[in-house]
Amino acid sequence: MCAFERRLKRLGLGIGLAALHALPAFATAEVVPAPAPVPAVSLIQVPPALARRSETLEPSGVVWAAKLDRFLVVSDDTGSHHDHHQPWVLAMSRAGAFDEAPVPLVGLEALNDAESICAGPDGLFFLVTSHSLTKRGLDRKARDLLLLLALEGRALRVLGRVDLTSDGDGDGEGDGRGALLALAGLPVDGGLDIEAVTYRQGALLIGLKAPLTTRDGAVVLRLAAPVEALRAGRVPPGALTRQYELALHGAAHGIPEGIADLTSLPDGRMAVLGNSPKGRAKDDGGSLYWFQPETGVVTFVHQWMGLHPEGVTLSDTGRELVIVFDANRDPPRWTRWPLPAGAAAPLPGGKRK
Repeated sequence: MCAFERRLKRLGLGIGLAALHALPAFATAEVVPAPAPVPAVSLIQVPPALARRSETLEPSGVVWAAKLDRFLVVSDDTGSHHDHHQPWVLAMSRAGAFDEAPVPLVGLEALNDAESICAGPDGLFFLVTSHSLTKRGLDRKARDLLLLLALEGRALRVLGRVDLTSDGDGDGEGDGRGALLALAGLPVDGGLDIEAVTYRQGALLIGLKAPLTTRDGAVVLRLAAPVEALRAGRVPPGALTRQYELALHGAAHGIPEGIADLTSLPDGRMAVLGNSPKGRAKDDGGSLYWFQPETGVVTFVHQWMGLHPEGVTLSDTGRELVIVFDANRDPPRWTRWPLPAGAAAPLPGGKRK
């Protein structure tokens, strides 16, 4: 066994290098018409007190928290220009208005480049940062986090964490980021960018925005027993595996997209958001897809030209999606989007919403 394979094993990546060549083929993509009229994209209302507290508000993930009667929204940056890695998330009302006060993350000193948040079992939440290098090529611990969170009043307490690019042995041998990319069947020197998580059938699915595969596919990893792994602070051998490769080619001249976020739907499908990765050809907007894991079929739904959808979740009613958009320095935006036919959860008596 070579040193790089040993590194993979210590990372808990459970894969041989030969397996990286046995990648599944793309399924035939489908296209469905968007609803008419297309739901409007609205501004998220930002109270002056929050605007003074946080210089930039860049929504990158969203989840409904029934106990707070709020959507929890993670942002790429939080806080002032000189201290923009504050450990908190935003709270948004059903009507699309941010609360004045953020929701603090108790037990965390800094949060850098938060990308996705999702509901887990027993009222818990998972939050992931990009695990990417900074613009200056630096590796920061606050960017290399997968967190397990629980609500305590109006705060989120950190119950566990792992760094998906570290094996935790501290010997400094090899490149944990490269090993994770190797597991995903991606170039080991590619620019890693994790932007999506969703809890599904007892596992955590982790979507990568970059890099894409040699076939311009976007990769989804699977972490088994994530609550136990995060509480223990390490990924057990074999727990993290390569699960899917999605062809997300939008409608803008077929420019390939990476995964910006994903969420599980009641009927077993997934809603997937796609955006063009950094350094690739730009598509001038992001897209929404339906993905059926049982058949592997990816269905293109809609592309928002000039807008970048970054976070998606089931709404407070469970009848539709809530999608948030990162507008960089412009005011943040959001929309509600209907579920695909038959996807709503059944009501008592067998009726559907």
